[in-house]
Amino acid sequence: MNGFSLPSTQAVNMADFRDAESAAKWLAAQPQANVAVMLASLVKQIDAFNRFEIGARERFKTIEVLRKAIFAVNNDCRRRFENKLLPLAPAEQSTLDAVRRLWRLCAVAYQHCLQSCVDGDTALSAHAARVAHRVMFCLRVEQLDSYAAAVEPGPGFWRNLHAVLVAAEGLGVAGEPVEDRLLGETSESTVGGQYAMALLLHLAQPFSLTGGQLAAVVRWLARWREQVSIADRPDRDAKSIWIPLDLSTDLPIHASPDPAYLPRWLSLGSVLRKIRRRIESLDAGESPESLKLGSGLSAEACRVLLETLGRHLQHPLPELDNPDRLPKLAIGAGLVNIYRLLGGEGLEDPLNPASSADNHLSKEQLAVFGHVVREKQTPPEATLETWRLGRDEGNEMVLLRAAGAGTSRLSLHGLLAIRRQDRCQLAVITSLALRTDGVLCATINPLPGDAVPRVAEIRERASGKSSRHPAFMVPADEGSQQNLLLPAGMMARATAVRFYDGGGQALPGLRLVDCLERSSEIEYWRVSAEK
Repeated sequence: MNGFSLPSTQAVNMADFRDAESAAKWLAAQPQANVAVMLASLVKQIDAFNRFEIGARERFKTIEVLRKAIFAVNNDCRRRFENKLLPLAPAEQSTLDAVRRLWRLCAVAYQHCLQSCVDGDTALSAHAARVAHRVMFCLRVEQLDSYAAAVEPGPGFWRNLHAVLVAAEGLGVAGEPVEDRLLGETSESTVGGQYAMALLLHLAQPFSLTGGQLAAVVRWLARWREQVSIADRPDRDAKSIWIPLDLSTDLPIHASPDPAYLPRWLSLGSVLRKIRRRIESLDAGESPESLKLGSGLSAEACRVLLETLGRHLQHPLPELDNPDRLPKLAIGAGLVNIYRLLGGEGLEDPLNPASSADNHLSKEQLAVFGHVVREKQTPPEATLETWRLGRDEGNEMVLLRAAGAGTSRLSLHGLLAIRRQDRCQLAVITSLALRTDGVLCATINPLPGDAVPRVAEIRERASGKSSRHPAFMVPADEGSQQNLLLPAGMMARATAVRFYDGGGQALPGLRLVDCLERSSEIEYWRVSAEK
């Protein structure tokens, strides 16, 4: 690996600033409250500045002037694509693409400076650790933005990450602490620690974590990352888990049977010991706060998440084959669509007109003819999408949907229906990500037994009107008990609820007991079914 892939520079400056002083003046004149305009302006100006031929030290000082503004814009934009349905809506995807391009351009600016350090530029060599740390920071924020949107980092991300480590090792600054409080994780860190952090987050399988869980994992790993060691070869005598790397590739870890061209090994022993000790302390009755695990999760939630994190770190996910060569599956998505796939009827209430347009038409017909003839509305048929089966381990399946193969938008812990011959089986999405090739990848856990369609009719708290919603009766884990799956948030806005079977017959004995679990799409309720 020889240096970075950098744009060629020219003597003519196309940016609106040319040095640190003019950059400060340019920034002061910008509408910083208008985030969309600021984002577009920063992308355009930094892209142009990266192509301007300027001394490395002045380039570094110029980008440093813009750094806090860039970070502020990023934080505001992240809310626009964080924890949204996949695939992202066009506006959400556009914002994500723009902020990722912004951080990649910032990384290029700092890479210019780092390359000068590698080339022996004495004007900046004393600050080589800080320069390398800045490049790693830009890549880390790009990674965090991607994970917030459940999207894989863009092409070239891992190659750039590896290249920064190689450069820092060559300069002898990979282990030198650099103070930087902007990201808010720790007051200082090293290039090697930030590199390890990026790999740890990948190994943590972030697409299977909720927003709150991912925030907790980021906080924990930030405190432990400096204890991770990166070695040229594994120490087989040491009690540790060694993850192979190849710094010449655009992949996070080395999974090929062929030898790595530029090998490194990531030792996870210290992090795994931290996890085990905290699980033991939680079991002994200590609080998450006393163990510096934060206050956002309960002790039981922390223990489960720590166990999950330890398991994920030790067992990296294998790469999946090209979807075109995998077997097909018929998949249904969307609660109403799944309800119809299971044979349910009766969601449409004939006492309530379908739309305000129907009401307006009815009034016109009454005025002219004195009566209205209504034709029975036939509900739309259920639809199926073609997915590919990437892996099937019985209680867990990995599904892939090629770009353009479906229109449904999905959420983590949402529902899917697997159609096999004349039977549909419900499954819960336990991991969801959009790959760099546009393929939607979902890990699902099929629910045991057969789901039975139900209708939940509620009286809305705000309007007093009645509305009907799909529901599903599913077997519980223990004994003959059953749980009811309801749309998320439905009961929070209801003053009363009545249940019907899939054919429209009332179920007066069905009662909700308590809510067992919530996600962004569904809620699990324990029910009693008195006869």
